[in-house]
Amino acid sequence: MSMRHEDDAIGFGERFARNSMWGMIGIGMFCAVAVVMQGAMFPIVAVVLTMALSHWFRRRDMQEQRRRDETLEHERDRAILARGNAVFRMAASTGMVAIALGLMVPVARDVVLDGMVRLPGTLLLALILANIAGYVAMLREYAGDCR
Repeated sequence: MSMRHEDDAIGFGERFARNSMWGMIGIGMFCAVAVVMQGAMFPIVAVVLTMALSHWFRRRDMQEQRRRDETLEHERDRAILARGNAVFRMAASTGMVAIALGLMVPVARDVVLDGMVRLPGTLLLALILANIAGYVAMLREYAGDCR
C-alpha cells in the first residue's frame, strides 16, 4: 500500500499527530545541535519562529480537510487530544523542574549558562520534547483504538 493511500485511510487527528511528532523530532535535533551545543543565535530565532507557527500549521491543515469535506474531529479525537495535552503538560512541568534542579549543580550551571543562547535553547528543547511526548501519547491512543 502506498503512503498516499495510508494517509487517506487514517483520520485527521492521527495523521496530524504523526506528522507533528516527526516535525518536532527534526526541530528538536536541530535545536539540540545548533542552539544548545553550538550556542548559535540564528538557529534559536528559527526555532522560536517555527514553534510560533505550529498553531498556524494546524489551522491550515484543518482548512485543507474542510476543503476535502472530511470529518475533522469526533468525540474520540477530542478525548485523545485531551490525553496528549495532559502528557504534554506533565512532560513540560517535569522538564522545567529538571532544568531548575540542574542549574543548582555548579558544573551543569556553568555549561548551560556559557553563551547567550544555551539556556533559552535548553528551555526550548524541553518544550519540544514535551510536545513530542504529547504526540506519542496521542499516537499510542490511536494505535490502541485500532486493535
